Amino acid sequence: MKGFSLIELIFAVSIFLIMILAIFAVMDVGRGAWFTADVTVELRQEIIKAFTTMEKELKETRPAEISVAIDSSSASLTFKIPQDIDGDGTILNSAGNIEWSNNVTYALSGNSITRTSGGAPMVLANNIVSLQFSRPESPVNLLQIDIAAQKKAVNARMMSDTGQITVKMRN
Repeated sequence: MKGFSLIELIFAVSIFLIMILAIFAVMDVGRGAWFTADVTVELRQEIIKAFTTMEKELKETRPAEISVAIDSSSASLTFKIPQDIDGDGTILNSAGNIEWSNNVTYALSGNSITRTSGGAPMVLANNIVSLQFSRPESPVNLLQIDIAAQKKAVNARMMSDTGQITVKMRN
């Protein structure tokens, strides 16, 4: 009965180990790509979540009610929105004028965008590193919002994303 020689066994084990190492390398690259894509999607969702809330409210305000002057920019924004203050079911008072809410402020607080109204802050988005509100000279009813988000992925790679939206104020 003839068996395998020591050289043949070492050669077979070496080939097997090389195949296992190659499979693990491919799996590790795939895992890294999965987590990187996951963080990228998370950052995009945070930006969209902030834009959705801000756009909805800022469409309701008017250019005279916001704190950013024409042809300037700011890292925070204070404004008012129409609100039924007297409880009559409409946003108009008895004289026919719009009733405006208390000040609402959007600002970057740490790594979060916060919305503060009546002293109560609410987080709109996390992992945000930059927030900028800009108003062009013309037309005066436009407001541009720029957001940059950043987060470290599991593989220690720093991922970032940016977004920009222009809101047309109508009141």
